[in-house]
Amino acid sequence: MRAAAVLSLVIALGVTWAAPEEETPERPALLPKPPSLASVDEVWPEAVSVVPAERTDGTWLWPLGALDEDELLLRTDELRPAFIGFNTRTKKQRVIARAPEWAACGGCFEVQETALGSAQVAWLVKGYAPGASAGGRRHYEVWAMPRKGGTMHRVARLPATVRADETDVDGFQISGGDAVWWGYDGDIWRVPLSGGIPERVRSDRRLRVSSWPWAFDEYERVVVNLRTGQEIEMTEAGDLAHRLACGPVWCVGENRQELWSVTQATVLRVDGTDRTTVPGDALMMRPLIRDRLALLGVPTVVGDDSIPSTWGASAFGHVAQIYDRCTRQSALLGSYGLWRAENPWTMIKSGAWTQDGPVVYWRTTRDRFVVVDLARVATSPCMA
Repeated sequence: MRAAAVLSLVIALGVTWAAPEEETPERPALLPKPPSLASVDEVWPEAVSVVPAERTDGTWLWPLGALDEDELLLRTDELRPAFIGFNTRTKKQRVIARAPEWAACGGCFEVQETALGSAQVAWLVKGYAPGASAGGRRHYEVWAMPRKGGTMHRVARLPATVRADETDVDGFQISGGDAVWWGYDGDIWRVPLSGGIPERVRSDRRLRVSSWPWAFDEYERVVVNLRTGQEIEMTEAGDLAHRLACGPVWCVGENRQELWSVTQATVLRVDGTDRTTVPGDALMMRPLIRDRLALLGVPTVVGDDSIPSTWGASAFGHVAQIYDRCTRQSALLGSYGLWRAENPWTMIKSGAWTQDGPVVYWRTTRDRFVVVDLARVATSPCMA
């Protein structure tokens, strides 16, 4: 009765009670030191190339992907871009294709995303109505050509309601004879490279594709086979932060980080077994590449901004790391030194994502890129 009377008084007076806030831990006099990482050219030199960032006429170049062991695919930064094969051994260039001659207007052919398959290369392209400026009416198309070079052809024009700007597309791949892409809004699309009408594969939940046909819901912790509808629920990771990035077998999750501690990520199987803790973070939320390589942020101290953090998907900040779960080796992508110099060209970016991994690249000077082909990182047999 006494307790009921007290409760009635509290309600009548409108008094609220809240649990005392936890005190923020004070910054210790000596912070823990994150482990240092060897550069990728020291750990996996076979995967690293230095390529020009400009042609002799001053036209800028952008790396897209690896055509074969010695040749990289580059794109010129022009209104009518050319696609260049650069031989990393001989340093020679060859034009393997050029965008079609459209009406004379600004930005008529803007490449948004590139995908490399075993036989073809495909692009998601933004176009504009003939005679319009870059701010005019736009539409999106899929284009393709043989991987070895040749005539480009239009595969399909996307429905008017579909946006395919670089900022809207989370991934673009070639799977068999189809081009497949998915957006940050959760929609997944595909179209035959032989031509046809784009088909929305699934839009009932926010899925991200790991390697076709597998996709994952990073918040609901479910892995989905888009071909069969099979779903695998990840249930044994309650100690990790709320998001997980999963393929059909392996996942990457972020540990709950404590202030003034070294950041940590965890690599584990979908069933929660075979866990490995890795210094770093999983902010990019990318599943393992080839079931073995984790693309992670570098280890930092939570609350300390003396080391640049990794962020984003198409641009990874100034430093990141690649971790091989089989050998437990890590390597640094980018450069701490270039970040301190505040060079505006040093952000790490990715080219075309393939099931074997993309190329990632960053500028060392205005006219040079370091390109790392992740398909050539850690290719020895994995016994784990």
